[in-house]
Amino acid sequence: MVIGAISCPYEEKQQIFSELRELKEKYNMNSRTETKWIKVSNSKLSYYKELVDYFIKKEDIRIRILVAQNKKGLDHIKFNGGNYTNWYFKMYYYLLNKFIDENYQYYMMFDQKDKYTKNSLNKVKNRLENEKTKTTLINNKFYIDIKQINSKESELMQLLDVFLGATSYRNRNLYKKTNEIKKNINGKDKVIEYIEKKTKKQLNKSTSPYENKFNLFLWRPRE
Repeated sequence: MVIGAISCPYEEKQQIFSELRELKEKYNMNSRTETKWIKVSNSKLSYYKELVDYFIKKEDIRIRILVAQNKKGLDHIKFNGGNYTNWYFKMYYYLLNKFIDENYQYYMMFDQKDKYTKNSLNKVKNRLENEKTKTTLINNKFYIDIKQINSKESELMQLLDVFLGATSYRNRNLYKKTNEIKKNINGKDKVIEYIEKKTKKQLNKSTSPYENKFNLFLWRPRE
């Protein structure tokens, strides 16, 4: 399982949306077309590379991705109270706890992928609000305003989907370096190679927990 979060300052959101839509138009795409990892191809390679460049250039856009490895090795009875949803909640907590700064307020949007997401995120919201209120420097209580939206409405979610898809592809060992095969290399392999080159990160390795711009956490279950 691969989950992720992307953030930007609230006051910059509309400008970022406009710039990402202009980028689509530059490549003769409808500005409201949804950008997704599954659409990556050689014919659209230039667009996806420029999308990566945009993320690198925009210092205030941050991404954190968690890769849950070896799900088959999970022992829910021993560690999760016999409940898969408890484990799911833990993964979102691990994702967001290191991503959220208690000295800011957050408007959090999510694209529900399955039946567990909404409930888990609400539980994480409550826990983080309780924990981070104790250490916040803000005069009033730390809070997270959370709501579900369709990813078609959010250019940031679409940008995140490309990085999530690339990370998932890399960790499922589907990626082949360009020097490993001489022909028929697909667009997805090229985008992964480009992301790793530009971010100076390997998508199948955890970054430092203090990495602020593009943070990767590969989680493995305890034995």
